[in-house]
Amino acid sequence: MKASSALTACRQILRKSGSSFDLAFRILPADQRDALTAFYAFCRQVDDAVDDAPGPQVARLEIAAWRKRLADLYAGRPDGPVALALADGVARFGIRREHLELILDGVEQDLDVIRYPRFEDLYEYCYRVASAVGLVCVTVVGQLTPEVELYAELTGIAVQLTNILRDVGEDASRGRIYLPLQDLEAFGVAQRDLLAGRRSAQLDRLMRFQARRTRHFYRMAEAALPPSDRHRLFFAEALRETYLELFELLQRSGLDAFGRRVSIGSGAKLAIALKRRLHPATFLSRWS
Repeated sequence: MKASSALTACRQILRKSGSSFDLAFRILPADQRDALTAFYAFCRQVDDAVDDAPGPQVARLEIAAWRKRLADLYAGRPDGPVALALADGVARFGIRREHLELILDGVEQDLDVIRYPRFEDLYEYCYRVASAVGLVCVTVVGQLTPEVELYAELTGIAVQLTNILRDVGEDASRGRIYLPLQDLEAFGVAQRDLLAGRRSAQLDRLMRFQARRTRHFYRMAEAALPPSDRHRLFFAEALRETYLELFELLQRSGLDAFGRRVSIGSGAKLAIALKRRLHPATFLSRWS
């Protein structure tokens, strides 16, 4: 298969997903857009392979198959359209195999782990499923210096904590609790009450505590990014600001663990991306 045909297949995966990234990627230079489109297709196919599997054993086989595809890709033998298109991004931008492997680790972890005893355990999970994605993104759109690497890590943690805050009720309905059990105990929230969807003053205090922790990571991510890199990383900053806006929306909605699911429309996401593209020097001032 030709590289152009492989990229076309990845674009179709992106469009079929209905993701707002289909619009957001268009503000990027062509080579970066193509690399991130292939990366998105990789993430989408991995997620779908696990989600559509009839059981955890089949899902693990799917993840193992993707580990083999990555090994072949980095050995110069990409197998399948997504791997072939991703191989071009690897060659152009130096996308690290370890970051792609971390994403597979995170997806596989969700098959086995439905509780996190301490925040340190949750941090490791967030690093795998979100910081690794950020590390690939900044590798493509910028330069992976130690400061930028820290920025991507902290941004990923903030993003995933935002997702966890938003989805507390939905996750509980599936028997999952991502809030650290140590925190539940500290605030007097019983697991059975959370799983039963019972709101309480204790749970509200716990949610506010988690929100303060999440805001802390947004602040640290902002502080980690050198001013000289803000122009080059405008796309990564647009993603961070999009999730920060989602976080603020959660705050304004009262952080109701079992309330209506909060989301940001595609138009608003694109507007944030365009603002960053046209005015890259405009940085968040709400923390000053």
